[in-house]
Amino acid sequence: GGDVLAGTEVGTAAAAGAAEPEGTTAGDAREELTLPTTSYVKLRELKSAAERNGQVGVLEGFDSATGRYTVALRDGTRLALRRANLLQMLSVRLTGLEGEHARHNAEQGTIFEYDDVAGMYGVELNSGEAVPVPIGCVVFSNAAVATVGGLQGAPQYNGALAVVMSHDDETGRYVAEVDDGSGGRKSLKLRRQNLRA
Repeated sequence: GGDVLAGTEVGTAAAAGAAEPEGTTAGDAREELTLPTTSYVKLRELKSAAERNGQVGVLEGFDSATGRYTVALRDGTRLALRRANLLQMLSVRLTGLEGEHARHNAEQGTIFEYDDVAGMYGVELNSGEAVPVPIGCVVFSNAAVATVGGLQGAPQYNGALAVVMSHDDETGRYVAEVDDGSGGRKSLKLRRQNLRA
């Protein structure tokens, strides 16, 4: 199929998912890792609805049966999209920048663009200035959910979602958890460039 499923039924999955049994705890490790609802995302690399690329929406839910996220756009349209078509507009801290942008190290900003080929994010600083930043020079906040990529020693985790538990500024590595495939979580140490918005 195409990369977009538009429909009127999409909101019902999110509503059904909200009605969890009283006994469920929010910290239940058995819950499948997904991008958090209410996150802002930018649509990217859509082919069947290319005119939507660059539009910003809010995540409303995830349908594990289809593997698609429901995204509400500003014009009221709701689309069901794959993870690969979403860029999370995450808050980040900059680090390790050299040359003309070194002065921005330790500044906070928001990711608004991603170039896979160049390995660069576009980050809008809190000052309003937009700067190009290598993917290894942003630090995600604890509890951010991002996608593992570029691993060579453990390629089975590439494409998996991981939740950031902590970041060590000295080693430049995250401790992040991925689903282990049997209802639990596995802890990984990942370099900054191996976790992507």
